[in-house]
Amino acid sequence: MSEIPQGAQKLPFIQVPTSAGVWTSGQAESIETLTDEQIADLGFATRPQVQNMASSAPGSWWYIFGEANRYGFMTGTRFAPVFHYFLTQLKIGDPDAKIIGTSILNWDFTCIGCPALFNCEGAFLRGYQCGKVWLKEFISAYESRYGIKPPVDAWAIDAYPLDWVRTPNSDLHAQIVIDQLIGMRQYLELNGYPGTPIWITEIAVHVGYDRFTIENGIISPTGDYHWDKMSDYLIAVLDWLEENSVAQNIERWFFFTTWKDIVNIGPDGYMGIIFFDGPLEGASINCLGEVYRARSLNTGSFACDAAGNTVAASP
Repeated sequence: MSEIPQGAQKLPFIQVPTSAGVWTSGQAESIETLTDEQIADLGFATRPQVQNMASSAPGSWWYIFGEANRYGFMTGTRFAPVFHYFLTQLKIGDPDAKIIGTSILNWDFTCIGCPALFNCEGAFLRGYQCGKVWLKEFISAYESRYGIKPPVDAWAIDAYPLDWVRTPNSDLHAQIVIDQLIGMRQYLELNGYPGTPIWITEIAVHVGYDRFTIENGIISPTGDYHWDKMSDYLIAVLDWLEENSVAQNIERWFFFTTWKDIVNIGPDGYMGIIFFDGPLEGASINCLGEVYRARSLNTGSFACDAAGNTVAASP
């Protein structure tokens, strides 16, 4: 971990169109046979564009989309040729480019309090297709089509204990995240990727308030924001990562955001951990930021009290 940078750029990220029509029509699966004009019309970056991105940043790690399992129409089978297309063009632009596998949102946990049901290898879970189902389908489809498993330099996961019922979220939710990381590692070890690291491309927790309301599609937090419970979750996750990252081959982790408006809530419903009091340069670091920064720099062990003050962590 490193000191918290305000406004820092994330990994070089490859975006793909998320229109259902692009994926259900079969056009995405045919991307490798399309002209650059056809590819651009669908909303994908063209071959010259991808090659130029790679050549302008030699040796970079490239993150090819994220949380594909949240999109029911973006199946692993449909995504395999799209991933191969980007991987191929990145390597043409820069043979030393490093490729991060498309992230999944969690492994075998989805959501508490979400609608819809999905079959997760016999368990019916709410919210969206579980990550392990998507990843296994993707790897199988890629290997069937190209004769090798996806040649990635790291596998990615976004780890969120999405729970809209048991609020405020707390350190009890840290175990959900830990279980996702262990489950993914166990699968990779036994299925062709024993030496491939995991990168946690996003990690956080969503609900720091007592509760919330939804009216006309607008989410509004109610009650108090619990700095201490957010701090407890943050510390529990960091403790586990620091103690187990080597054994679990977890090479990098990135918290979701340094700042987000957790009063006027966006459509993602995020009202959890933030590290600064505002979005601009010069904004004050809050107690959660102090907790994270001190752990990053090995300058002490701190926590937040209920009022948001920085205090010494309990031994």
